[in-house]
Amino acid sequence: MIKKSMTIALKDGLEARPIAELVQVASKYDSRIYIELGTKRVNAKSIMGMMSLELGTGDDMTVSADGEDEYAAISEIEQYVTADR
Repeated sequence: MIKKSMTIALKDGLEARPIAELVQVASKYDSRIYIELGTKRVNAKSIMGMMSLELGTGDDMTVSADGEDEYAAISEIEQYVTADR
């Protein structure tokens, strides 16, 4: 299991469309992937869970992954949320 903190750089934060795209990224991996913000922890493969976090630009979140492809999962999620789109 690995954990990594990252700051959201998407100019519109994680609204509905970017959340759906992030869920698609996470769903490509077999690892269990969770996003943590403060005391909340949600499954990164759940659209409703992700929307409940209300993540915005500049927010710091922690991503944890556990499984055979955990490093690849964390890397791609980081590339997605830290991109300046």
